[in-house]
Amino acid sequence: MGLLRVLGNGVLWVGVLLLVGSALGAPGADLHGGHGPGHAPKRCAHTRLRQEWRDMRPREQQAYIRAVKCLQGLPAKDTALDRKYTRFDEFVIAHVSVADVIHGVGQFLPWHRQFGFLYETALRQECAYRGPFPFWDWTRDTNGTRKIGESPLFDAATGFGGDGVPGTYTVPTDNDNSTACVADGPFAWPKLTLHVGPGRRRMDHCLTRGIDETHRALFTREAVEGILGWETYDGFWNALDGRPYKKEWRLHDGGHLTVGGDMTSFYSSPNDPLFYLHHAGLDRVWWTWQHANPKKRLQEIGGRSSPNPPYGVVTLDYPLEFAGFAPTVPIRDAIDVGYEPYCYAYP
Repeated sequence: MGLLRVLGNGVLWVGVLLLVGSALGAPGADLHGGHGPGHAPKRCAHTRLRQEWRDMRPREQQAYIRAVKCLQGLPAKDTALDRKYTRFDEFVIAHVSVADVIHGVGQFLPWHRQFGFLYETALRQECAYRGPFPFWDWTRDTNGTRKIGESPLFDAATGFGGDGVPGTYTVPTDNDNSTACVADGPFAWPKLTLHVGPGRRRMDHCLTRGIDETHRALFTREAVEGILGWETYDGFWNALDGRPYKKEWRLHDGGHLTVGGDMTSFYSSPNDPLFYLHHAGLDRVWWTWQHANPKKRLQEIGGRSSPNPPYGVVTLDYPLEFAGFAPTVPIRDAIDVGYEPYCYAYP
């Protein structure tokens, strides 16, 4: 399967798996495959194909949006939280809690892979979503002539709503002053109130965006191909995300900076439902890199384990932690999604 085939618009259905089980978030819930010593990993009998948002049927898009809104309406499972907090907020809180140790480090990709899978599982088990999990193929926007803000992802009727409206946001920002409330689409103010962020704060606010077209070169097809050309995980991951205190932005930064608003927050970026499509897109790049040499790369990890010295080296036994939100799992359990419970692939 060639690179352009992998990054193209074709859709290949390889099966459907309906995930069943107890609700996500129950104490001790086992949502990993158990690939470590003493466990017998089980190959998937069926595989669910994730899809680019534009390749989903309109009814699938609508069902996905409904499921996200469902999660935003469910009460938090953590009874220690104030009653205003939702299941959607709990995912943001989890990210805030560990953000300092999951960025600019070798565990960045597997942690976000597991986090995205937890989110997908919640949509399916708690909000009855049955369609494909979407990703954002940025190259379909960045390699064209239209503005990124005109992408179908930002459509008010069939997507996630558009840009923020200047002058509508008055609470503190986590980054810049271009932030403004999203005023159309399914997550517009005042239909949606977020309770976490910006940053580490806990305050009620609207979903904010500030679309910035100046970063499109970070996630063009040529940029992605360059990242896929790295032979080692350490080189690949560094080209995609970058070590701490890097002097230039990378692919990971491109999606966050372009969407702007909540997405620019180092801590509370999962406030924007587009966070999960962006990170599924990054997961797809990793999956593509892995499957270019599966015998070697489906067991390859590396990079620093800490953003600050003393630096350790990330291994397959490194624990992915979620601050009590979900069970800790070793990287070896999340490195190959061809095993249960993940059972997904990308076109």
